[in-house]
Amino acid sequence: MKTIISTLIILASVQSFAWVSTPTIEKEYNFKFKFEQEVFEYSTKSPSYEDAYEKAAQACFSHYKHGRRVSMERGVDIIDVCANPRSM
Repeated sequence: MKTIISTLIILASVQSFAWVSTPTIEKEYNFKFKFEQEVFEYSTKSPSYEDAYEKAAQACFSHYKHGRRVSMERGVDIIDVCANPRSM
């Protein structure tokens, strides 16, 4: 029993050395949105496209909303634009 426990402890400690984290590499992502003839460009560095896309969509919505309440119809239009950035 002692041998089994000792073996498990040794295996766990050896395996912990294998869990070396690598630094995340951030890449530059650029997005372009167009709503009612106004173009909004957003650039960010992020470890993944998904993270960058989420930041860009939120920035887009804030930009076109201009910090005020908007009608439901206009809000849906802004969301549609911000969910579909143009390629640059």
